Amino acid sequence: MRADSFEPVVVDDDQDASRAGRALAVISTQRDQLIILTVHGSIDLLTVPQLGAAVLEAVSEQPRGLIVDLTATDFLASSGIAALLAAHAAVTPAGGRFGVVGGHPAITRPLRLTGLDDTLDLYPTLADAFSAMVPD
Repeated sequence: MRADSFEPVVVDDDQDASRAGRALAVISTQRDQLIILTVHGSIDLLTVPQLGAAVLEAVSEQPRGLIVDLTATDFLASSGIAALLAAHAAVTPAGGRFGVVGGHPAITRPLRLTGLDDTLDLYPTLADAFSAMVPD
């Protein structure tokens, strides 16, 4: 899938040299009025502010939809789940679509166990999410 524009969101605090300060990277791309945030690393209490900042930046552009791609994410803590719910709440009131891509059980299992798969649209691949959100 080719993106129309590529704007990496830097989510690394240069003043924090600890491993925790460098445990998350978020790359933002835009295609067909959708913003795709691809998250690499672990989403936990220490890194969730970085994800939140990337979501706020994406939402400020008022996209038709937001896809959070967690296929490169190896851990999703409860704080990360809360961030996904906040992102959903920020996008959907204006009629926007929101989806989460996470084919790995480490990501999908907590969402399903808590019943949040009824609230959040989960997709096994980015291609599935994209095709569901882009009209033919």
